[in-house]
Amino acid sequence: MEAHRSFERFEHGHHASGGDAVGPHYARHAALAVAVMAAFLAVATLLANEAMKAVVTEETHRADATSSLDSNRVQIDVANGNGTMLRALGAGVPGQRRAVQVARAHERRIAEELRPADARLREEIAHDEHEVEHADNQHVVYELAEVALEVGIVLASVSIIVRRRWLLGLGGGFGAAGVVLLLVGLLVV
Repeated sequence: MEAHRSFERFEHGHHASGGDAVGPHYARHAALAVAVMAAFLAVATLLANEAMKAVVTEETHRADATSSLDSNRVQIDVANGNGTMLRALGAGVPGQRRAVQVARAHERRIAEELRPADARLREEIAHDEHEVEHADNQHVVYELAEVALEVGIVLASVSIIVRRRWLLGLGGGFGAAGVVLLLVGLLVV
């Protein structure tokens, strides 16, 4: 009860001193604006963290696929070398027919297994690169949303203390910009 009287005395003194004319519920409305912006800030922070996790995860997938691609290419080179060597060794030797069959088996393995795996891995790497870029772009937009919302919260909070409507309006503008950036990150990027 004493706190309420103190607040009323402060308001009365503030109005009597020619302070910015604000309504009786100004502090409540400004506090509500701060709370709403804080909620959006929490969402933006969560989404920024999730986007960063996606960047790390997709980079790991891309590194794994690149490693597999390199291994597959080594297998292709070894199989090609083995086939060439078997053909060369089999020339003029009584076991030539067998060497040629083994060489053809190597060539079939290259054509049927290794080359398709190579193409699939290249596609996987390209997809992972795209996902990394997308998640990284989202992360940047979410961080910008966080900054705008934080500035909005600070300005709206200060407006409660100094009782200036224009600060609340400016804080609301920054908060709105943060929400727009949040939506851009969710829907566009």
